[in-house]
Amino acid sequence: MRLKRFYPLLIVPVLLLGGCAKDMQDLLSQDETRGQAIETLVSDPSMRGEVVAQLLNTPAGRETVFQAILKNEEQSVTLVGQMMGNDRGKALVASQIASDMEMARTFMRMLMLTGVVGEIMTQQQAELLDLGEAFAHGNQVRTMSDLRRLGGVLDGWAKRNEGFYPVCDGYDEVTDCLAKRLPEGVFADLRLKDAWGRRFLYHTDAEGTTYALISYSTDGEYDRLGKAGPTSSYDCDIVFSNGDFVQWPGHIRKETIR
Repeated sequence: MRLKRFYPLLIVPVLLLGGCAKDMQDLLSQDETRGQAIETLVSDPSMRGEVVAQLLNTPAGRETVFQAILKNEEQSVTLVGQMMGNDRGKALVASQIASDMEMARTFMRMLMLTGVVGEIMTQQQAELLDLGEAFAHGNQVRTMSDLRRLGGVLDGWAKRNEGFYPVCDGYDEVTDCLAKRLPEGVFADLRLKDAWGRRFLYHTDAEGTTYALISYSTDGEYDRLGKAGPTSSYDCDIVFSNGDFVQWPGHIRKETIR
């Protein structure tokens, strides 16, 4: 039986039957199948509610299943955002995690790994919960992904304009100088803030031959490094320039960021 036809009927029974947990983990290890799982959860509210309930109620292998579903940061942000934006999803999560501190901690870690809670918590608060590494990692990965997408727009624009980028020689938020030099609506499907809730910055040389997109990262302050390569501090800026990261968290393989 082909997996695509079998999958939509599979996800709920697998979660209900503890003996099938290994099958679920195997399926979720495959990029295509994991994508189908998340698409199904996001598009079908009734199925999403049941699956979320089962995930939160199944102690054995729960964290492994969470980890597998959230392996792809882009897909996981979509799933978590849709779930938490739905009243039933919020109610299910809140009612389940409130009764189990271990469960609450596991779910909080999963949220942190997606980078969706960066604006409502500081690195220091995450450290106090002993979740600082997950919090920083999720924020960094999400921010790098958004910088790469925004950079892709700029690189595409340059290809159509003899290799030159829109000139903005200050260090301005992307919604200021840059937005005035690009066609209206070009940012419609992009996030223009980093995972900590601050606008990305844009800077070019005087001729527009090179650009830098910048996130001030955890501390929100310019670190004056610019093109230092891989860095080791949470506070180091993340910089994307002319199609590649020139300064980024050293524990993240930049080539894996999409």
